[in-house]
Amino acid sequence: MAQGNTKCPNCDKEFDSRYNYCPYCGQKNIDPDPKLKHFLSEFLSANFNLDSKIFITLKTLVLKPAKLSKEFIAGKRESYITPVRLYLFISLIYFFTLSFDDSDSSTTVMHINEKEAKAGTTKNTIIAVSIDNINPDTLKGFEKLLYHKLEVMNSPYGKKVFLQNMKKNISLGMFILIPLTALIMFLLYRKKTKYYIPNLIFTIHLQSLIFLWLTLFNIIAFIFESDLLFIAETLFILYIIFIWFRSFYESSTGKTIWKMFLFSVAYSIVGILFFFINIGFSLWFVD
Repeated sequence: MAQGNTKCPNCDKEFDSRYNYCPYCGQKNIDPDPKLKHFLSEFLSANFNLDSKIFITLKTLVLKPAKLSKEFIAGKRESYITPVRLYLFISLIYFFTLSFDDSDSSTTVMHINEKEAKAGTTKNTIIAVSIDNINPDTLKGFEKLLYHKLEVMNSPYGKKVFLQNMKKNISLGMFILIPLTALIMFLLYRKKTKYYIPNLIFTIHLQSLIFLWLTLFNIIAFIFESDLLFIAETLFILYIIFIWFRSFYESSTGKTIWKMFLFSVAYSIVGILFFFINIGFSLWFVD
């Protein structure tokens, strides 16, 4: 809404106060005295190509299960940021909170190796890799390369790099898993949704919401350590998935639980496959 300005603070041209933007230079017609919400909006727009839509989008995402997906599919898109942009914005924050433990993990590795050195043992506590009974002179080609990788893995440096690679690959892997997850949803609900894209939009929004809540749990875990926090986090995320499944696909409680079970089985298979691929790539780039 225009703020009643008749003279542009930027170009000094006068224009009708009903205009939301200056017709001469294009500056938005707002109060020249900046307010916090305008500052935040400009910051998000400049750094993440976002604007005030982010607040409306997040509010809908958190408070109204699956409505954001339904609105976007119905064509009501002007009020919200796109699903992919939303996912990238939230995942950036989420994976940043995961880095809170990076220093602790590397320090733990160093401390463990110091204790092992004092005790005169070569046992690897973090990642158990035994290569003591292997003669490297008998190895050829890929076997020799794998031996070298495992040998590096038995050092504090190798462990640290491997764990860092695992975390980096998770962020990329989760993005790659989204289309596969949407395919699972499409196959489970092919009678409800005739096309693949609605399932993809739903999956992106749901994954964004899960990352948003996991971010909050990461912050809580960083401040307060509790064994019950993981249980509470798991149950809460399962509840979120349940209400989103039921709301978006408009299924009964029993059918939703059954579909969630089938989805969990399929997703677990894909997740395990990704886990081993991640280990392979993470080990490959340890050198």
